[in-house]
Amino acid sequence: MKYFLLLCLIVGCTNAPNGAFETNTTAYYIDGKFHEEIPEEHIFKTWGYRIVDAMGNEHTYRTKVQIPHQRKGKKWCTIHRQLEEIKSHVTPKGDGYFYLVSRAKRG
Repeated sequence: MKYFLLLCLIVGCTNAPNGAFETNTTAYYIDGKFHEEIPEEHIFKTWGYRIVDAMGNEHTYRTKVQIPHQRKGKKWCTIHRQLEEIKSHVTPKGDGYFYLVSRAKRG
């Protein structure tokens, strides 16, 4: 028993250089199963239509975002729970849109 405790003290319980435990194993438990990422149908059912802005942030809205090139629109984001102003631009390749999203000013 003494040797086992001595071995645990010398070797340690983790292989991280600072001795900390790694906790980057995120799993989502949805509908009785574990998922690495939240399924798209669950996102749509819970929060609505999802877009990713030019900065890489995700936003979801209850209705589909249909804003023409270089126009602005305001929608309520169901993730951030605030009114957001969305400006759309055609991608340089012309195969879709990218969006610039900012907090909308009230007034």
